[in-house]
Amino acid sequence: MLQCLSVRHAPTNRRQRAQAVWSDAFSPLNDRVDAPPPALALTQRHSVVLVRHGQSTWNAEGRIQGSSNESALTEKGRAQAAACATALADTPFDALFASPLDRATQTAAAVWGPRPGEAVTLPSLREVDLYSLQGILKADLKDGSADVRLQTALAAWRAQPAAFELDGHAPVRELWHRAGLAWRAILETGAEPVCEAPRRVLVVRHFQQQALSFC
Repeated sequence: MLQCLSVRHAPTNRRQRAQAVWSDAFSPLNDRVDAPPPALALTQRHSVVLVRHGQSTWNAEGRIQGSSNESALTEKGRAQAAACATALADTPFDALFASPLDRATQTAAAVWGPRPGEAVTLPSLREVDLYSLQGILKADLKDGSADVRLQTALAAWRAQPAAFELDGHAPVRELWHRAGLAWRAILETGAEPVCEAPRRVLVVRHFQQQALSFC
């Protein structure tokens, strides 16, 4: 049984720490699977634009976010989303897919703007699940202030991501599988005929998803 922990805090200085604050909101989805991603069955061409969310509060604080939803866009992050909206203002899209995490949904709303239709929220687009590393200051992991187990886990993640395991999970391999689920939801169009023009899709997600989706 996965443990569910949730902590909300407002750090007053950089040294204030969060201890093992991962939130298990996605466990009922059964998408934390240590297996290769499913195969895709494409029936038409697609043009996909990938957008990463703007700076979040935990980005600014230097915390490891993972799939925690305890952070939101900063003023800088909102400005980045607005700049992206301006850059894509003249680009037509047929659909919008977004991670369910606030920092991504806020970015998606800003970038989508007045276009008709709403975002399709895909839990499979969320950031990598990092369990007890979530909420920890990166500086504490570097200077030895954090738990030794977490320092060791971070070193393993950086040295061999695919072999990295934490709290009984393989975060990167699980993310690889989820990325495949996300691409299947975004790109598969059933028995629809191939269109002459590519279907244009906007996807708002997290950095790790981009790194793994094309493996």
